[in-house]
Amino acid sequence: MKGLPNEWLLEGLAQSAGTLAHILADVTQAQARAIRDGDDGWSVLEILCHLRDYQAIFAERMRRILEEDRPTFRLYDERARLAMVIENAYADQDLRDVLDDYLAARRGIIERLAPLTADQWLREGKFADDDIVDLTMPVVHTLLHDADHTEQIARILKQ
Repeated sequence: MKGLPNEWLLEGLAQSAGTLAHILADVTQAQARAIRDGDDGWSVLEILCHLRDYQAIFAERMRRILEEDRPTFRLYDERARLAMVIENAYADQDLRDVLDDYLAARRGIIERLAPLTADQWLREGKFADDDIVDLTMPVVHTLLHDADHTEQIARILKQ
């Protein structure tokens, strides 16, 4: 066997979303806006909005790998990431709505990936620098992104 079994990736996608939902179960809207990762850091709500929006980026990469012949992806730079906070009015969004959107999108990703054949998992895309990746890359990127920010949320809620 080469790489991670696809079933593990799918289980990871479900578990990471469930863990985040569990951590946020008792968090109020006021807490989500007020609790920040340091004086200049993002609030819990802003972090969740970021997770939702970047999950959409990763899902789009997955879709393109499955539907296009070796699509080219653009990297998101720091300015673009920070601009999303303002453009999408993260601070004004409803915690429960954002979480519901995130979880619904995650279910959609899992439903899209679950029936894929081994050959479909090997389909490729690339970044502008000719870095070739297969379908597992945006899935693993989603999992690592979840882990990073779920830890961040859990840590700042505990402070």
